[in-house]
This record gives sequence, structure tokens and C-alpha cells, in this order.
Amino acid sequence: MAHDKSRRHRRLEHPRERVIQEAWALLAERGLADLSLSELGRRLDTSAGHLSYYFGSKNGLLLELLRWSEDELIEQLARVLESGGSAEERLHSLCELNFPRAAGDPRWLLWIELWPRVMHEPALREAQLEYDAAWRAAIARIVGDLTDDVETLTQRVFALIDGLSVALLTGDPTLTAEKAWQHVKALLPTTPRDSRG
Repeated sequence: MAHDKSRRHRRLEHPRERVIQEAWALLAERGLADLSLSELGRRLDTSAGHLSYYFGSKNGLLLELLRWSEDELIEQLARVLESGGSAEERLHSLCELNFPRAAGDPRWLLWIELWPRVMHEPALREAQLEYDAAWRAAIARIVGDLTDDVETLTQRVFALIDGLSVALLTGDPTLTAEKAWQHVKALLPTTPRDSRG
């Protein structure tokens, strides 16, 4: 009982960073079912109530995890866009960055959990729209070098990347990241825009 009382009031050093790192490890290790403030409290030897001070709820924690994960990727995406390679090379790099690293990739597990929640949680919806817009804008910037119909090709590439990512996430035995890229590549015009008459 004394231990529970001390744990309830125990303050964490650098709490937000520690919780995010521990939550990410828990997500990778055991999936979303066990990602809760109470389980994190047990792992960090503090209370769920103390954690809720920082995150409010599981949705708040998921939003922090999303921002922690996606902000780093958006920085890498900016480097891809400025890399100076051909449109195909940049799009390939974008796909490599976006696709799940392996079946059960925590980043994509997080997205799968968030998609149904965004219908009822404005903050999550806003974050989803923000990150989707960043990826769409990056795709549009690349395919603008290949076609005049940027909007259509961007929508197709964006949707295909999402669908292929779900298949990679769930371990589709017929698909690899390289095969997924070949499917995306097949959408690209075969004749460069500048060489058309």
C-alpha cells in the first residue's frame, strides 16, 4: 500500500519524452491493445492519473505519438524533395520512407488505430489532415515534373501507397517493399512531360 501511494505521487524526469519512448516501445512489443495509460504507469512506476496530467487520455497519448513519429519523417521527406534526383528517384525515396519497415511497424499500427478515431476526435482529425496534406503536397511536387494532370496522379499515387502499406503492415506474403514500389512506378507516365509534343 505504501508503494502504491508513493508511486501515485512520483514525478517523472522529462515525463513527456520518457512516456513517448516507453509508449513506442510498448506499441512495438505488444501492439495497441496494451497501450494504455495504466500499463504505461506500471512500466514507468507512476500512476495513470499522473500520466493523464500530461496527455489527458489515450487519444491524447496517441496524438503525441503521432506527432513524435510523423514530425521526424516530415523532416526526412523535405530532404528527399531537395535531393536533386529525378522525379522517379525522389518518388522511390518517398515510398521507401513511407512504407512500413516490416510487418507490424509501430508507425503504421498507430495510423490503423487512429483512422476510426478521427471521426469522433477533432484534434486527431486535424493531425491526420495535416500529415496527409504534407505527404500529398510532396507527391504533387514530384509528379508535377511528370504530368500536367498533377491532381489526378497525386490522388492515385497517394491512395496506392496507403493500400500497399496496409498490405505490407499485415505481412502479405505476395508483397515486398520493392514490389510495392513497382506498382507505384507503373502509375507514372512512360514519356517525360518535357519530351511530349
